Amino acid sequence: MMTRLRIFLAAWVSAVVVVFLLLPQSVAAESGRPRVELTCLSFGTGPMLECLVKVQRRDGTTLNNIQMTLGALMPSMPMAHTIRPVKAAPTGNPGEYKAVLELQMPGVWTVEIDLSGTVRDKVARNLQVDECAGSSRCTAAPAVSGGEASKGHQHSEHHSGKH
Repeated sequence: MMTRLRIFLAAWVSAVVVVFLLLPQSVAAESGRPRVELTCLSFGTGPMLECLVKVQRRDGTTLNNIQMTLGALMPSMPMAHTIRPVKAAPTGNPGEYKAVLELQMPGVWTVEIDLSGTVRDKVARNLQVDECAGSSRCTAAPAVSGGEASKGHQHSEHHSGKH
């Protein structure tokens, strides 16, 4: 009886090891976090921030039919300047979603991207957001750590009407 049990257990362990060794590479790629690319343009007063998000699996294939929200907060003053998440809409291009955030002032903002549906993840990116002249649009570049962009803003300047 004991010999049969040992043989059974040895066979079972061997089978499990073989299955894990033979798993296709795509399964491993699926288990990783998705790639999220964020590109934002600022425009108007506030300023407004128009963001395009591209989402891919680790193997490079696009992620479609997911739900996504974008929100923002100012890291230098997160309790004072927090923007409620808005739902991102598909652009019609595979794996691309778009949303517009209405910010309260220029400066460094953390854009938070929340993915749900076939994949669940939360991603944050720090951006330097500036007001653009006239009706032009400006690229919101990644915030530089340790430089002027990461120092926040002078609250008294904003509320005195100077920009």
